[in-house]
Amino acid sequence: MSSVDDFRVILETRDGRRVLTAAAEREVALKAESVLRYYEGQALTVGFSVEGPTPSSARRIALYLTDVALELELA
Repeated sequence: MSSVDDFRVILETRDGRRVLTAAAEREVALKAESVLRYYEGQALTVGFSVEGPTPSSARRIALYLTDVALELELA
C-alpha cells in the first residue's frame, strides 16, 4: 500500500473481487458501503477484509461495514 492510499478494503462478491483504496478512513468506508448496498438483501454473502495504518482504524472500518451488512439484511 502506498502512503497516498493508507486504507484498503477487499470485498469478495458473487461477481468477483473488488479492491478499494483511499487516503482517508471515512472515504474507503463509504466506497465499501456503496458496494454492500448493491447487494442489499444478500449483503451477508459479501466477504471483506480491511487494512489500515493502525489495527484500531482497520477494526473501526470492519465494525462499520458489519453493521451496514446487517442493516441491509434486515431491510
